[in-house]
Amino acid sequence: MKPLSVLEVPVKSEAPIKKLLLVGAGHAHIGLFRRLRTEHLADAATMNVEVTLITEQPQSIYSGMLPGWMAGHYDLDDISIDVKLLCEQAGVRFIQQPIAKVDAASCTVTTINNERFDYNVLSLNTGADTDMHWLNETATAKAISNTNTSTNTNTATTAAVIAIRPLSVFIDRWQAILLDAQQSSYYRLAIVGAGAAATELVMAAQFALKRINPKHQVYLVCGEHLLSGFNKRFKRRVISQLKRHGITMIHARATGYSEGQLLTLRGSSQESLPMDSVIAATGVTGAAWTECTDLETVDNGFVAVNATQQSVSHPNVFAVGDVATRVDQKVAHSGVHAVFGGAVEADNLLTYLAGKSLVGESIPSNSVPKKSLLNKPLKKYQPRTRTLYLLSCGDKYAIASWGRISLQGRWVWHLKRYIDKGFVK
Repeated sequence: MKPLSVLEVPVKSEAPIKKLLLVGAGHAHIGLFRRLRTEHLADAATMNVEVTLITEQPQSIYSGMLPGWMAGHYDLDDISIDVKLLCEQAGVRFIQQPIAKVDAASCTVTTINNERFDYNVLSLNTGADTDMHWLNETATAKAISNTNTSTNTNTATTAAVIAIRPLSVFIDRWQAILLDAQQSSYYRLAIVGAGAAATELVMAAQFALKRINPKHQVYLVCGEHLLSGFNKRFKRRVISQLKRHGITMIHARATGYSEGQLLTLRGSSQESLPMDSVIAATGVTGAAWTECTDLETVDNGFVAVNATQQSVSHPNVFAVGDVATRVDQKVAHSGVHAVFGGAVEADNLLTYLAGKSLVGESIPSNSVPKKSLLNKPLKKYQPRTRTLYLLSCGDKYAIASWGRISLQGRWVWHLKRYIDKGFVK
């Protein structure tokens, strides 16, 4: 079947072309591109929808396989998704630029090059930035900016705090760390964070650095609440694997990094630890562009959405993944919810486009469509009560968590590999 130059949805044939603008190439949009590539959505009466993607990179790094790449189990191509190629196959216009502003009142998105793109329906799947608020002022001045993707990373120093996001920048920073470690007789790396991502990263980093030199050491600076939200059995399994790898856990709060010294605080006790590099896996905060939008945001810059993944202030705007926060119920920012919530959002985008006449104007907030012309209601994303988490442990070993059940072994790693490769392919 030939690629679609436009998306066809069932509506009145006299209607003009509608513009669906997608910003960001996260899990949800990648799933939508694959649908457009394989499905022919048409009816007797159709109209054309022009689909455009604006994103910063032509490829998307799959975060679920990042620790495996760090540990040396995968090549970079193994964990990369060719977004530009997907767009070509799906008939989606591809624009490679970071965005600077979303003006929902005028239905326009502005890029950092001051190009303006108008839309009838907007979908946001940009992800979020690493939360660097824990850094003090001195360290913040030395931190790598999450939004400065134009830096020449081939010559960049690793002397500042390295944010895990954006992944495209982190890839270069990690490669620089490995080069520094190869030239060092004793390299010390700290991972700051207390979540599942931080534990995966620290075990992958320890495995990689120990292969370079057994004297190298990685530290996990995790405060007093490691893996909060997970059951005790799962925590014990993870801590056991951290100890197996010889990882030093520092139960203090990191406060800054200056002149090769990581500053920590536990109660009233302050300590300075010599470190060659520091990686921050400290949760997420709203993307930088959310400071320049009239969309309603919550919790430091996350787009406020309802159960159908629509903006609560502008119903012709949808958002999913780490860029958004549900206001009707608590849903964690995780890849699992990005994938499943993204599938629901993709359905709702098509239903919304089919069921509303959008003639180049914004939709009044009091006219949210209840059903499309096919009498399909917008779907609500209901998170599962139990979610499967697969946590890699550096050396082709992994731990599985499913509600109160947890298992571990090399077979779990191979299961995770099978699932991850299926998504990337």
